[in-house]
Amino acid sequence: MPKRARTKDQYSHTTLGALISTIVFLGMAAWLFLEALSLIGQAPPLQVNGLLFTSFLSLLGALRFVIARVWARYRKGGGR
Repeated sequence: MPKRARTKDQYSHTTLGALISTIVFLGMAAWLFLEALSLIGQAPPLQVNGLLFTSFLSLLGALRFVIARVWARYRKGGGR
């Protein structure tokens, strides 16, 4: 049975793997953020800022499908 052809703008990220990786990204973002908060005043500012930055990047990783959907809508001209 051949696979159904998808258009370039269709997103179907409902697989178990995508769900697991999203949860892991959210968990890491929360853990890194809490770790940075616990080190304020005890560790060098560069280390705290690095943890906050990596927490932000992990949050972006968790929102990657939402970002891709918004970007695709923007590219199609939906925001104008």
